[in-house]
Amino acid sequence: MANIAEQLQQAVNKGLSHKELIDKFKSILDEIIKDPKQPQTVDYLKKFLDAVVDDKIVLVASRQLLTDLCTSYLTRLSSEQAKEVALYALERIAARAISFEDQVGLYRNFLADIYEREENWREAAKVLCGAPLESAQKPLSSDYKLKTYLRIARLYLEDDDPVQAEVFINRASLLQNETRDEELQILYRACYARILDYKRKFVEAAQRYNELSLKSIVSGDERMKALDNALICAILAPAGPHRSRMLGTLFKDERSQRSPAHSMLNKMYLERIISPHDAKQFESLLSEHQKATTPDGYTILQRAVIEHNLVAVSKIYTNITFAELGGLLGIPSEKSEKIASQMISEGRLSGFVDQIESVLHFQASEQLAQWDRRIESFCVQVNQVLDKIQAVHPDWCQKTMALVEAKINAATNDDDDTPIAETNTTTVKPMDINNNHTTNNDNNRRSVTVSITDDKHHYQPLSRRSERIQPPMNTTTLVQYTSNPSLSDQQEQNRQHHHHHHHQQTTNDEEASTYSFRNVTKKLQHAKSSGELYQPSAPLPLPPMTKINNDENEIKYQPQHSSESPQSSTSIRTRAATTVVPILTHPTINTSDETFNSISTSSSNKIPLWKRFKKIIAPNKRSKENSSIKVPTLQFNELSTNEINRTVTDGVINNNNNLLQNPLKLSELRTWLFSKSFPEQRIRDEYEKLPTEPLHSKTFAFRPENKLKNRFNAIEPYDHSRVVLKTLSNDPSSDYINASYIDGYRASKLYIAAQAPTDTTLYDFYRMIWQLRIQTIIMVTRLFEDGKHKCIQYWPDEGEKRVNDFKIRIDNEEKYADYTIRKLIIYNQSEPSDVLQVKQYHFLSWPDHGCLSLCTPLLDFRQRFRADYKPTNPILVHCSAGVGRSGTFIALDSLLERAKHQDTIDVLEFTYRMRQNRVYMIQTADQYVFLYRTLIEGILTMDASISLQEFMTTRKLHMDAKSQYKLLEQLQSTVEFSYQGALDPANVHKNRVETILAPDNSRPYLMTQVEKTTDYINAVFVNSYRQTPNYIVTQYPLSHTCIDFWRLVYDHNVSIIMLLEPILRDSKTIYYWPTGVGHVISYGPFDIVMMSQKEDEQLIERVFELKYINKNTFATDRTRTIRQFQIKDSSYLLIIVKRFLKEMRTFNGQNVILQCLNGATWSGYFAALCNSIDKMQTEQIVDPFKIVRLLRFTRPQFIDQDQYENLFVSIRDYVQQYMSATLTHRPSENSFYVEPSGEHQSTTTNRVIQRL
Repeated sequence: MANIAEQLQQAVNKGLSHKELIDKFKSILDEIIKDPKQPQTVDYLKKFLDAVVDDKIVLVASRQLLTDLCTSYLTRLSSEQAKEVALYALERIAARAISFEDQVGLYRNFLADIYEREENWREAAKVLCGAPLESAQKPLSSDYKLKTYLRIARLYLEDDDPVQAEVFINRASLLQNETRDEELQILYRACYARILDYKRKFVEAAQRYNELSLKSIVSGDERMKALDNALICAILAPAGPHRSRMLGTLFKDERSQRSPAHSMLNKMYLERIISPHDAKQFESLLSEHQKATTPDGYTILQRAVIEHNLVAVSKIYTNITFAELGGLLGIPSEKSEKIASQMISEGRLSGFVDQIESVLHFQASEQLAQWDRRIESFCVQVNQVLDKIQAVHPDWCQKTMALVEAKINAATNDDDDTPIAETNTTTVKPMDINNNHTTNNDNNRRSVTVSITDDKHHYQPLSRRSERIQPPMNTTTLVQYTSNPSLSDQQEQNRQHHHHHHHQQTTNDEEASTYSFRNVTKKLQHAKSSGELYQPSAPLPLPPMTKINNDENEIKYQPQHSSESPQSSTSIRTRAATTVVPILTHPTINTSDETFNSISTSSSNKIPLWKRFKKIIAPNKRSKENSSIKVPTLQFNELSTNEINRTVTDGVINNNNNLLQNPLKLSELRTWLFSKSFPEQRIRDEYEKLPTEPLHSKTFAFRPENKLKNRFNAIEPYDHSRVVLKTLSNDPSSDYINASYIDGYRASKLYIAAQAPTDTTLYDFYRMIWQLRIQTIIMVTRLFEDGKHKCIQYWPDEGEKRVNDFKIRIDNEEKYADYTIRKLIIYNQSEPSDVLQVKQYHFLSWPDHGCLSLCTPLLDFRQRFRADYKPTNPILVHCSAGVGRSGTFIALDSLLERAKHQDTIDVLEFTYRMRQNRVYMIQTADQYVFLYRTLIEGILTMDASISLQEFMTTRKLHMDAKSQYKLLEQLQSTVEFSYQGALDPANVHKNRVETILAPDNSRPYLMTQVEKTTDYINAVFVNSYRQTPNYIVTQYPLSHTCIDFWRLVYDHNVSIIMLLEPILRDSKTIYYWPTGVGHVISYGPFDIVMMSQKEDEQLIERVFELKYINKNTFATDRTRTIRQFQIKDSSYLLIIVKRFLKEMRTFNGQNVILQCLNGATWSGYFAALCNSIDKMQTEQIVDPFKIVRLLRFTRPQFIDQDQYENLFVSIRDYVQQYMSATLTHRPSENSFYVEPSGEHQSTTTNRVIQRL
C-alpha cells in the first residue's frame, strides 16, 4: 500500500488507452478499499482523486472514475470517511466544475444523503444548493431539477426554516407543471402544504393536506397523517366562511372519526362552545410552530378558540354588551371588542358595533331569517289544527293529554337535573359558555326562572333543560335573573333594567313573542325519539283559523273573527308547536271535513307570529312580519292539500317567472369601487341566494355508459341544455358529451360551457367542434395546476396531431404575458373537402377555485378575444370542470356586452339563468365577488382604449388623458401594498429614495448566499407585453448594494441591462462595472470583466463576462455574458425603443433589467412606452391605460400625470415616423396629432424628454 502514489503516477505516464487506464485505476482502487478500516484509507483515496483530476488524464476517463468511486466504493466506508473523501473530491474538481457538472451533482447528492441520515438537515440542504442545475454545457431534465429543488425545500422544512424552503418551492413551482411524474407532484404539494402551514395560511394548508390524504399513491399511514394535519389546520384557521366550508368537508369524511382531532372538529363544525379543557387536550396535537404567540398576546389556538366561540355566541344572541361578551369568551371586554370589530371588518362575522352603548349586534343571514319565519308560520298552523281537532274530538283529546302528562311527570321524576317546582315554575340553566368561570357551584351560573301564569296549563321540559331550545313563554311570563357574582352591581342593575323594559314592550306589542326557533330543523327529527319536547299538560283553546289557499307545498291560514278576549289570544303564543306529535296519531281525523273550511275569514283579529328569541341586551325595534309566509310542506298524510301558485314574501323571487333578480344601475356600481366600504358581504349574501342543488333532470349523464365521460361526479349537464352529438353508427351512447348551452346577451345558445377534454372524451370534444362549426375556444385553465392534471393538451406543439378521424395542425401561436393565442386547422377524413379554422384563446393566469389579484389581465384578454370575434357560431368556453372559471368568464363577457347597450346589469339574474342550464356556474363566492369587481372596472374603463386608425385621424380620445389618469389614481387607491421586506431594519439603508420601495408581492428574492447580506434588493418584476422576457426594474445601485445588484443579475438569468439615463458619480454612486476593456472588478463571489465597449450617437454598448468564483477553491464555477446598453442621447428615445423591441424578440427566456437612478421615473416610462407600442403594433389598439394599470400594480410610483399625457404624444410620433404606411387613412391636416417629422424624433417628443 505504501507505493499507491507510485502506482498511480505510473498508470498516468504509461500512455494507456482509455479502457486500460480505467481498469488500472479501478484495480488500484480495489486495493485501497480492501481494508477500509485502516487509518491510511482516506489519505490514499485523496491521492487517488489527485491523480484522477490531473490534466494528463482525458475527461472521459476522469468522469468515469469519479462516478465509479462515488457509486461503488464510497458506500463501503464509514459515514465520516465518506464525507471527508466526498468533500475533498468536490474541492479538487471545483477548478474544473464545468467539465465535471454531472460528477459535482452526484457527489453533492451523496453528501446530502449522509447528512440526512445524520438528521443534519441544514447541512444537507446547503450542500445540495451548490448542485449545478442551470448548466450551460448540458441541459438537465425538468424532473431532475424539480426533484432537487423539492428535496432542498423538504430539508429546510425539517430544519424548521420555511423562509429558505419557500425560496426553493418558488423555483419548483416554475417546473412542476412540466412533469408527468406523479410522485414529484405529490412531493411538491406536500412541501407546499407544509409551507402554508408554517406561514399560518391554515385554510389553504388544510385544503392541500386533505387533497394529499385522498391520493392512492400515498401510503395509508401517510394519508391518515395528512388528514390529521388537515384537521389541525382547519381548526387553527381564522373563523369565517372559508374555514366553515373546510370544516364541513372534513366533518363529512368518515375517516376523520379515527383522528385524535375529531372531538374538536365535531364541536367546531356543530358550532358548540369550546371549553379550556377541550383546548388543552387539543394543544397536545400541535407542532411547535403552531404553538406560537400572535401579536395580540394569544397563542394561535387561543385566538382560534376565541373567534370560534364568538361565532357560536352569534348563533345564540341577537346582541350583547362587550362586558358580557368578554365574560363569555374569558377575555377582557376591550379585547373582545377589538376581535369582534376585526372579524366584522374582514367579513368573517355578520354584525355591527354600537360604540355608544358598547353593544355588539349580530345580523343573521336572510336565509336564516326566512327559515325562521317559515317555522313560525308552521307552528301557528299546528296550533290551529290542534284547536280544530279538540273542537271535533274533545273526549279523545282529554284522554290523550292525560296520558302525555303522566309520561311527562314520570320522565321528570327520573331526570337527574334540578326538579321542577310544584308551583308551576321552571328553572332553565342556559349553556355555560364562560370558560373562565366554569365551576361546580351552581351559584356561579346565571339561571332563568320562568313562571307561567296561565291558570290552566304549565309547560315542563322532558329532558336536557340546558339545551338551546327554551320553553315557549307568553306575554304574561315573568322573567327573572338570579344575580351573577361576576357582574358589578351597576352592570346587574343595567341588565335587569333592560329586561324589565323589554318585558313591558313585549306585553304591549301585538306580535311579540320570545320562543327561539334557531336550529329547530335539527331538533325536530331527534325530538321524536329522545323526548326533547316541551309539551302542555292539556290542549289550549285557540281562535278558529281558516285556510286561504290549497297548495300542497305550502299552507296559508288567516285568523277567523272571534270574540275571544286579548288574554285568549295571548294563550296562543304559549302553545308549544311540538305538541303535534301525540295528537296526529288519531285515526279518525279527516282534513276534508267541512269544519276545516267552513269558517269565514276576517282580518280584524290577526294572530301574531312568533319571533326568533335571543337574549336582548338592548331591545331592537323590528318591523312586523307579514302573516302570509311560505312554510315547508307538512309531511303528514292527515293534512293533504291541493296545489296552488307559489309565492315568496322576501322580495327576492319574482312571482311571474321565478327568476332571482337584482338589477343595478351602472352609476351605482361606479361608486362601489371607490367606496371605502365596498359591499363585499352584501355580494356574498347575494351569492348565497343562488340554488346549489340540481334544478333539472340529468338522465343522460347518469347512464352507466356515460358516467366515465364526466370528470367530476357532481358536475353533469342537464338533459334540456346539453350539447347533443350526432350518434355514431356503432355506438348508441355516442351522442353524449359533458357540455351545456348557455344563453348570452340577446343571443340564445351563444356559449357552450364544457369540461376540459380527457383521454376518454377527446374524440367527442373534436366531434362537437366539427359538428357545431366552432371557431372560437376560450380556455381558462393551465394543463397542470398545483400538481393536478387539469386538461390534456388537445393541440400539437408543432406539426400535426391525429385524433381518430380528425387531423389537427397548429398554424400559428402568439405568446403574451398572460395568455396565448393559437390558430388551429382541423381536417376530417370523413369529409376531406372541408376544413375548419379555430382560434384558441388560452388564458394562463387564473388559479383554480381562486381569483386574480388584479382584474386588468382578464379584461385585456377579453378585449383581445372580442376584437377578433365574429358572431356566427357558439363560443366554446372551458376550464377543468366547466363551471367555475368558465361561468365567471361567460358572465363577464355577456354582462359587459349588456353594459354597452343598457344602463343596468343584473349579475344575480344572469348567474341564476346560467345555473338553470348548468350546475354550479360561478363555483365560489370569491369568484362572484371577483366578477363584480371586474365588471365595475371593465365598465369604468370601457372608453379608455381606442383603435389606432381612429387615434391617428380624430382630434380627441373617447376619454381624455386627464380623465384616464384620474381614474387610474382612483383605482390605485383600492390596491394595498405590503413593504415588510423593504422596511426591515436590515434593508432600509438599501433604498435610494425612502418613498420608492419594493412591494413584497412583486420583488425578486436574491438567492446566492453571501455573508452579511439579505435576500432584498430594491427591484420589482414587470411583465412585458409578450410572455418573455420579463423586465426587472431597479434603482441604480448604491455603493454598498453593488454586490446585491450582481446577485440579482446572476440569480435571475439577466442577459441585458438597459441603463436609461446618464449617471453622475458621487459619494453614494459609483460605477458598478469595470471602466476599461480587460479590467476586472470584484463584488463578493463575483468577478466582472469588461470584454468590449462601443458606442454610437444613440447608445453605449458594453459587454461583460460575469464569473461566479468559489471562494474555497478560487475556481470559476459558472460564467455568463451580460450586455449593458446606456442611453447616450435621450432625444433618440423612439429609435432606441424600436431597436430594443426588435432585439427582444430574439431572446429566449432571459430577463432584462431596466435601470434608472430612482428605479421609477425613467424605467416606468420606458416600460410603459415599450409595452404600449408593442401592443399597438400587434392589436392596432392604443391602450396605455391598461399598460400603466398593470405597471402600477407592481410599483405605484410608476408614471405621473405628465408622463401619462406624454405617452400619447410619443405613441403618435412613433406611428408617424415608423408606421405611417400601415394606416388606411393618413392624419388630416387639421388634426392636432400632426407634427413635422424630424430626422430622428419629433420636436414634441423632444419636449417630452426634456420634461422627463
